[in-house]
Amino acid sequence: MESATYWKRNFVLLALGRFVSILGSSIQAVAIPLFVLDLTHSGAAVAKMTIAYMIPRVFFMPIAGIIGDRWSRKSLMVSMDFLRGFMVCFLSLLAFRNSITFPILYVTQIAMAIMDNLFEIPTGAMFPDIVPKDFLMRANSIMGMVRIFPQIVGPAIGGVLYGFYGIAVVFLANGISFILSAVSEIFIVYKQEIKKRSSRLAQVLEDLKEGFLFVWNHSLIRTILIFALFLNFLVSPLFMVVYPYTVREVVGFSAQAFGILESAFTLGALFANLMIVVYFARKNTWKIAKVSLFLMEIPIILMGILVMPSVIPALGKLIMFGLFFTFFLAMGFLNPLVNVPLETSFQKMTPSQVRARAYSFLIMVSNGMMPLGSVIYGYLVDRFPVHLLYYGVGVSSLLVAVGLLVALRGKELPT
Repeated sequence: MESATYWKRNFVLLALGRFVSILGSSIQAVAIPLFVLDLTHSGAAVAKMTIAYMIPRVFFMPIAGIIGDRWSRKSLMVSMDFLRGFMVCFLSLLAFRNSITFPILYVTQIAMAIMDNLFEIPTGAMFPDIVPKDFLMRANSIMGMVRIFPQIVGPAIGGVLYGFYGIAVVFLANGISFILSAVSEIFIVYKQEIKKRSSRLAQVLEDLKEGFLFVWNHSLIRTILIFALFLNFLVSPLFMVVYPYTVREVVGFSAQAFGILESAFTLGALFANLMIVVYFARKNTWKIAKVSLFLMEIPIILMGILVMPSVIPALGKLIMFGLFFTFFLAMGFLNPLVNVPLETSFQKMTPSQVRARAYSFLIMVSNGMMPLGSVIYGYLVDRFPVHLLYYGVGVSSLLVAVGLLVALRGKELPT
């Protein structure tokens, strides 16, 4: 861990850079599916764009983990922010000239997935080294708020910018945010002990094996990982593919309303992280996490009722909007109450020299089924009523959550 002289400054610089960068990404994240839907009116097209990002995102993670343990994590962090900024600014230039095409978007999604890995895996691995262990739970929650606040205003801004000015302005805002983030991160002081390793294939495979075995041989991490795989397979593609289609094509909300609803989730998450910092960090956060995990699945089932063909015209758009907002607010509040204790536990249980590889395997396996889920949901959403999808996912994920709670009965995580 960095000395007391630097850790607070490092923490502020990292938080500032993440705030600016995430604000731009949040603006773009809400605009891309709207842009694709406006051109195609197809949930399958949104799924293809999601898959173009998710597949390289998942399968490049182990390589990013090796790089994050072998190379300077700070250098990777800064260079990836600069590269992403220049690439998205180039997209903006193409969009201003009306030269942007779907093949260009697909290639950009693939490149962005690789660079996101080369940024997030090393950054996630270095974070516990620059923060004292006794402050780690609160630090994770504060960083959660730093990530979340721009996600509250970002989608709303993205919906407004896209609705009034188009995709080119959205790309420009995101590109500038990446570059500003990189400038902030240059001033972080971080010393990393890097062991010289051979670049031969045999040594690379040995490094991969070491990271995998650490995760697999740790019984608590392994159990959580297996259940997280199934939960992410069920839930994440639902909100990547089915939810945008539901809001725009089934209910008929505007781009601006779509952006505001996206902000509801992050508003709930912001409040939950604040509660962790000022109150829950002193409590048994693992017990809170278990209750929250069970409650998180219930709003999905309620959303299925909300989008039934007979319910939509009976309620009207205003009431529908209020209920959607409430459900997303609740899910956003419960999400950090599960994720922050789990993240802190993983950071404390994993030594720095293997953390990037272990972290990459953790994310890869837990997210590994999401591309398949996106393909399946992209097929189903154009062929079945969406309320049936919400029912199926809600009940299935509730059963998985109960299974995880049973498997972890009597065990405590080091939060």
